[in-house]
Amino acid sequence: MVSLNVNGIGELSGGVYTLLVFVSKELTLHIGSLGEQKFPSGYYTYTGSALGNGATSLKHRISRHLRKEKRMFWHIDCLLSDEHVSVEAVIAVETNHKMECNVNSYLKSLRNTTVPVDGFGASDCTKNCESHLLYFPKINEIDGVVQKVSDHLKSRVSISSVHVFL
Repeated sequence: MVSLNVNGIGELSGGVYTLLVFVSKELTLHIGSLGEQKFPSGYYTYTGSALGNGATSLKHRISRHLRKEKRMFWHIDCLLSDEHVSVEAVIAVETNHKMECNVNSYLKSLRNTTVPVDGFGASDCTKNCESHLLYFPKINEIDGVVQKVSDHLKSRVSISSVHVFL
């Protein structure tokens, strides 16, 4: 796993984040109530939010996702805990607005993006997103996706700052 330092994010800030995830080989994993699911090798994005303070802050949530050892609470925990899965980059936005569906919708609009598992990370979604996990079967590197998402977020007026961790 890439060692990412998320110290640039304020301790008490909330916001939205996108994890850029690499699955090194095809996997079949049990994903909580979604059951057994297949994950082809390649790049994925997962978008979530952490709008609280302290333990529910953006920094704490991202740091939790970067650890392999944790209690399985969210769908993404089941995927990230596998030894063949790594977080390659994180894009974090400090904001008080719930924007995860907006970011996810933007990512879904990019060419050759597919939904690998219906309902993944979207059980509390209010905008009827199919999934907050997206698969990019045709990309070989994440730099272009990171740049597109970062540029998209910087164009939004409701955000305080955009952090990119590679």
